[in-house]
Amino acid sequence: MMRRTSIRRTTRATLLGTLLLAAGCGGGESTTPTTTTAAPTTTVASTTTTTTLAPTTTTTLAPTTTTTVAPTATTTVAPTTTTTVAPTTTTTVAPTTTTTTTTTIVLTDSFRGVTAEAIEVGLASIDFEGLNRDFGLSLTYANFGPFFEALVADLNERGGILGRRVNLTTRTFIPVGPVSADAACIELTEDEQVFVVLNGFAGPGAESVNECFTDIHATNLIGGHPAPEQLERAQASWIAYDISFSRRGLAFINLLRETGWLDDLGPYLLYGSNPDYQLVLDDMKVALEAEGQSVPVVAVNEVTGDETATIAFLEVLMEKARSEGVASFVQVGEGVYSVEYVIGLGDEFNLLIHNGDSIGAWAQEPPPGIEDAGLILTNRNFPSRDDPSWGRCLEIADAVAETEVRPPDDLVGDETNYWAAMSNACQSLALFEMIATAAGPDLTNESFAAAAASLDNIELPGYAFASLGPGKFDARDSLTLTRWDSEASAFEAISEAVDTTG
Repeated sequence: MMRRTSIRRTTRATLLGTLLLAAGCGGGESTTPTTTTAAPTTTVASTTTTTTLAPTTTTTLAPTTTTTVAPTATTTVAPTTTTTVAPTTTTTVAPTTTTTTTTTIVLTDSFRGVTAEAIEVGLASIDFEGLNRDFGLSLTYANFGPFFEALVADLNERGGILGRRVNLTTRTFIPVGPVSADAACIELTEDEQVFVVLNGFAGPGAESVNECFTDIHATNLIGGHPAPEQLERAQASWIAYDISFSRRGLAFINLLRETGWLDDLGPYLLYGSNPDYQLVLDDMKVALEAEGQSVPVVAVNEVTGDETATIAFLEVLMEKARSEGVASFVQVGEGVYSVEYVIGLGDEFNLLIHNGDSIGAWAQEPPPGIEDAGLILTNRNFPSRDDPSWGRCLEIADAVAETEVRPPDDLVGDETNYWAAMSNACQSLALFEMIATAAGPDLTNESFAAAAASLDNIELPGYAFASLGPGKFDARDSLTLTRWDSEASAFEAISEAVDTTG
């Protein structure tokens, strides 16, 4: 049995890994004079008749009939029908409909944080500069605030939301523990009385503070990764632009099925890096077995954070996996120790990672021994500046950053990551604008929730597929099957973006 006896990870590394979590008529006539006809009688009649009647009949009747009737019928009837009927129908109906619609919006002071003139919006974002300073880190993320401010300014220049201006208030926090996140929540909800918060809290000890918005203060939130139980407690809408952790497990299974990989990877071992993922594991087990797959082992790590205890637990677990003929180890959650342990076993097991977006840092610092590992599959998004769905976001972001904003995979060394700020700002603000517009002029918590439930397939920057609807609170449906390429030391896409809802 192969096993790793030493894995280099500290609290600071764990924090770093977690955080690395777009329209002529003519005629003639000749007549014989009356005086000429009466004077000659019988002796002259022959000459007069011959000379006068024959030419008159020949010259007058034939041309009159030919030149008058035919042109009149052709030039009068056809043009009259064509030029009168068609233009009248086209120019009258369309303008009348458009003009009527724009005169029906009446804005009022409809709810807390919503007046006839404005909507108060909060932004909660990590203070990356402060985090690096206080904890000796070297994270390359740019702070989000300037990008949100620029996009809000653009929204207001376009007329705001149904005529209401958006006022943005920003509060930053340090994502280590709940202290600064709690303070930011109180300031945005109690002091600023915002209608909605964008982005939300993230990081160790801070993610759970999002309930300060949605539950305690009944304030809408666009962002974060709410668990099912958090949504049940929410007193206001909590809607994520990204796919939720709970639905991502099922989405991954759908992705493997749609791409033809599912039958080749079993039997499966489902592993949760901490007990919070038990429900995800249960849902994945049911879904796999419904597809005819064998899932002989399901386990959660009760000693997350303890490297020695985690490795001891994994050693026992892998012996059971061997006895059950397991082929694929499915990692759910950001478990550094377990991932490195399985990689250390070489090609004994396939490694399937539930959330590939959480391990983007592998391109800069792959886990040790990965060059000898077996098949590593995950799912992720591959953002690109060539994606037209980003629209004006990239143009605005480039102006803010004073450089070309590029996806993380295109960055080298310690180049500043502006992409995270741009994408978060663009997606969360676009989602809020979409829902608030659908809610209509009477903007309240109730109309906002009803509007979100009324939306089906939507267009969201950066994602090929996205949707909302009754009971669906996370928009992203798009995943791409991804394999680790050891030679290139990078993840490669092995499928197109797939709609994982079916």
